[in-house]
This record gives sequence, C-alpha cells and structure tokens, in this order.
Amino acid sequence: MLDARTVSVTIERDAKDVYRFMREPMNLAAWAKSFCQSAAYKDGGWYVETGEGTARIRFEEDNPYGVLDYYLKLATGEEMHHPLRVMPNGERCEVVATLFRRTDVSEEDFLLDSSLLLNDLGRLKETVEVLLKNQL
Repeated sequence: MLDARTVSVTIERDAKDVYRFMREPMNLAAWAKSFCQSAAYKDGGWYVETGEGTARIRFEEDNPYGVLDYYLKLATGEEMHHPLRVMPNGERCEVVATLFRRTDVSEEDFLLDSSLLLNDLGRLKETVEVLLKNQL
C-alpha cells in the first residue's frame, strides 16, 4: 500500500463552473504550476510540459459527479493516477486532491510534493474566484 496525503480547498464558486474550468487542459498552466508549464493538443491527445519533460494527460470521462481524476503518462511509459474531485457545498464547492507516494520518492520529497499540491489548489481558488466573478 502506498502512503497517501489528501488536501483540499474551499472555493467560493459553483461546483459545476469550477469543474468545467478544471476539465479544460489549457487552463492547467494557470493553476497547476507544480507540474504543468504549458498544455497543447497534438497527435490526438493532450500533452503537458513538466519539469521532467513532456507527459500525456487524460482526464476521466466528463461526468455529473465532479470526478476529475487525471492520468499522467511520462516519457518513461509510467502512468500516474491523480484522484481529484469537485464537490458541491451550497453555493460554493470543495476541491479535494489525493497524492500517492511512489516507492522511489523520499518522505521529504513527498512532503514537498504535498505542499506544492496545496499551493496549486490555492492558486486554483484565486484564479477561479476572480475569473468567474468577472464573468457574472
């Protein structure tokens, strides 16, 4: 069993709007800066530029449950699963992400990755609250 850490953020916007924003791969670079420098569609799929090179990204199928799990396929062929949820909470929502510690990652690096993920969610909150407020 892998170690896991779950982090979350409350966003003062409707869950459906946040879900739609997060499902758009082009928006990743605006908030998921810990792993995505840019995103582009090519060869029938979405790819992100990471600090470790290019990775293919795919999301779970569009669904009404707020499940946004995504999979990163690295150049090495390894595919990593990242559970991600957007859950309604009245007129706002909770975004919850779980990070699994790979066997080749030290405890120190795992804590750093967890911190980076929490920073990403904070950036998501800021981005979405401002963006969606301006669209009202």
